[in-house]
Amino acid sequence: MAPRADGKRVSAGFAVFLISFLVLTTLIVFAVLLFLSYENMYNNLILEVNSGTEAAANDVASDIVSITSLQDEPFEYTMNDDGSDNFKNSRIIDKFVNSQTYRSNGAVYITDKAGKIICRNSFVFDASDNLTTTDEGPVYISQPDIIDLLNTADLIGYSRAGSNNTGRVVSVSCVRITGTPYFVIVSNSEGTDQTKSEYISVILIPALVAMIIAIVLYAVFVYLSLMPIRDISHAISKVAEGDYSVRVNPKYSDPNDYTTLSVSTEFTEMGQTVNKMIESLENQEHDREMFISSIAHDIRTPLTSINGFVTAILDGTIPEDKQPHYLELIKQQTDRIRTLVTQMTEASSLSHPDPDMMEEFNVNDMINDIVDNLESQLSDKQIRVIKSLDPDPGMVYGEAQQLCRVIINIITNAIKFTPMNGEIKVSTESNPKMRKVIISVEDSGAGVEESKRQRIFESFYQADSSRKSEGFGLGLYICKQILAGHGQTIICDEGRELGGAKFVFSFPYPPEEQEQ
Repeated sequence: MAPRADGKRVSAGFAVFLISFLVLTTLIVFAVLLFLSYENMYNNLILEVNSGTEAAANDVASDIVSITSLQDEPFEYTMNDDGSDNFKNSRIIDKFVNSQTYRSNGAVYITDKAGKIICRNSFVFDASDNLTTTDEGPVYISQPDIIDLLNTADLIGYSRAGSNNTGRVVSVSCVRITGTPYFVIVSNSEGTDQTKSEYISVILIPALVAMIIAIVLYAVFVYLSLMPIRDISHAISKVAEGDYSVRVNPKYSDPNDYTTLSVSTEFTEMGQTVNKMIESLENQEHDREMFISSIAHDIRTPLTSINGFVTAILDGTIPEDKQPHYLELIKQQTDRIRTLVTQMTEASSLSHPDPDMMEEFNVNDMINDIVDNLESQLSDKQIRVIKSLDPDPGMVYGEAQQLCRVIINIITNAIKFTPMNGEIKVSTESNPKMRKVIISVEDSGAGVEESKRQRIFESFYQADSSRKSEGFGLGLYICKQILAGHGQTIICDEGRELGGAKFVFSFPYPPEEQEQ
């Protein structure tokens, strides 16, 4: 289990359980749908057999009435001397009942109310039907059920019964012959083998094939979806081991790479972010190595001088009258080391301003004071300062001493890289909508390469790798940290007016509740 930010733990087993539950539920629903589809086909078969026997019984009864009405002499439903029935002796009726038309509809019986068979067709089932037959024909339902059918038909003229056995659908329809004491019984059945075969070939097999294909596609999709996560995880693992040369595969980080269509935009953005993070860590690691080398040099040099001067003083090499001069040199070197240590210490805490030191002040007044205090440095290089200050910028809010330090660092940096007789332009512009004052400092120097404009704000980074410029590479980083602590940003751009570097940053307005 992996800990979350709120202290709770999320079980990976729960995710597996949830996915398994969804898959199992889908399979159950799928099985229920297959069962219902079979039931539907089976019910349709029952309806078809029932409607067939019902239609056949009605047709036989209607046709018998029509045939008897066409005789020259009406039928007399009386018993012969030998006990036979006139109706049964009617060859026309017997021939009619045994015609091919009605034989195809199943077994047809003409009976009296007691169930005595007066006439029947010679319906013969195929041996494959597996029905039990007697001398009177196929047996579908029991004798009591036949009597119930006849009684019901005697009352309302029609009745029907059915049963499902031995893999067949059985239907029996009974209709009273109008104007006679006789009844037509039509009995038929249909095997379910054909329905089952049709269900298997038309529904079950295609459905199972579709389900298997869906499962395979789902598995492939999940596998393809996990591939970028595996690659990103591998890259992060290598970085954790100290290998900063690894990168996320372009298939998972380049939005213009279409070789892996299953990768979503979110994964691509994640891959890009990880690559940028690794690149930043690689740059920081390189800068850290450069910084360690630089710091070692910057500390070793004054320490060597201090050690030499102190040794010379102790062994008497330096005369007593010259010792104050060398002690002053020792103090200068000590101050240099202290300045370096102070900057390194402050850089890690400047992003958290002291609430008790927050105050309101006028940024234009601060800029004017800073330019006046830097007059000697400006005069040494004959640099002209152009001011374009908003006449009414309003009050800004923050730790004034630290924000003043930002402006001093930026202007001092501009003086350092501005050539003799150059120019520096300082501008302010109020932005009430964003509730801040935007400040820009532009110089007429060589500017900063576009590839280095983001990196110059990193700690210990020096754009001049030859180290011809003084400093430890912490000035702009300190500015960024101070502004970040006040919720503001700083960027480096190309100057449009003077052609050099242009730094744009902002100071915040006082909080609204504080203004009321």
